[in-house]
Amino acid sequence: PNVGQFALFRSCTEKGTQIMKTIVESVSPGSAAFIPHQRQVLMKEDGYEVVAITGEAPDAENGGDGNEEDEEDGRANIGDLGTRFNLLHDNVEVARCYMSYRDASYDPSTGPTVEMIAVHQHHRGKGLAKVLWYWVLRFIETNFALECLNNDAPRGQIMIKATQIGTEEVEKRKRKRDGEVVPVGFKEFVFDFCGFSVRVQKGLMAHMFNSRRPMDEEAVLYIPCLSKKELAAKLATDAKKAPKPGNAVLRAKCGARMCLWCRNVAQDLLRCNRCEVSFYCNRECQKKDWKRHKKWCSKTREEVKNRLIEEGGMMKLPDGSYSLNMSFGNMGF
Repeated sequence: PNVGQFALFRSCTEKGTQIMKTIVESVSPGSAAFIPHQRQVLMKEDGYEVVAITGEAPDAENGGDGNEEDEEDGRANIGDLGTRFNLLHDNVEVARCYMSYRDASYDPSTGPTVEMIAVHQHHRGKGLAKVLWYWVLRFIETNFALECLNNDAPRGQIMIKATQIGTEEVEKRKRKRDGEVVPVGFKEFVFDFCGFSVRVQKGLMAHMFNSRRPMDEEAVLYIPCLSKKELAAKLATDAKKAPKPGNAVLRAKCGARMCLWCRNVAQDLLRCNRCEVSFYCNRECQKKDWKRHKKWCSKTREEVKNRLIEEGGMMKLPDGSYSLNMSFGNMGF
């Protein structure tokens, strides 16, 4: 009941699209979203351009938008609906974000899911991640006006999720205190600068995985589901605050984090000084969790995966993908 469904509507004419849009807009606000399969230019200024492409498998190498040609060459998967956001500079891609509408998390719920956002290596340190994220949020507010009806969700809110959050570098930022340029990981960017909070896992899958995976790999951000009038006023105000490329300072906007020992979720937790991505209520919680945490503290996602394989908790499948061994005991990850 939490997942929701989407319907694939194909129109041969612009008029047909307008008819469907009118039908969707006639229902109660917040109960339906209309996301056209098309290429949209969200911003174009000073040589920079933000483009959103929505369709079936829009992240395919040919940039498919769900048309028949994409399906015939085998690149598109029916039902794999998503939006790819590209930040271009002089027609060259410098940053990308991919957002899906099919929730593959362990506790699925209605709402778009951010699967990745990253700046190309040679363009990091220019504030491009926050520029791209600003336009991703505007796209969601405008196109995905679907209220989340989960029992634990605030009323009148759109639920945005981020999943498979790792520590891989996606941007660089300038520290205010000393001006040094330092790397920013995906997890740090999502939690510390986008305002996401840890999404507490529930249900059978959360119990089965227990502590065999980092407990802060999924995050959630709630934004108001606004009426047309409210949205127009907000967009007009926000336009004056739109970030510009070139400013490498990221403004902190911290969400709630989870203590990796007692699973308390709060905003004033202590950060592990070694890896800087794990949080605890106090030193006592940190000490109790060290036997588990030391196995992946400061390690890359690839190193954690290799450790899981060595200890029998993960296996490599014939197609090259990986799967957790659900029959394996608690390994302390």
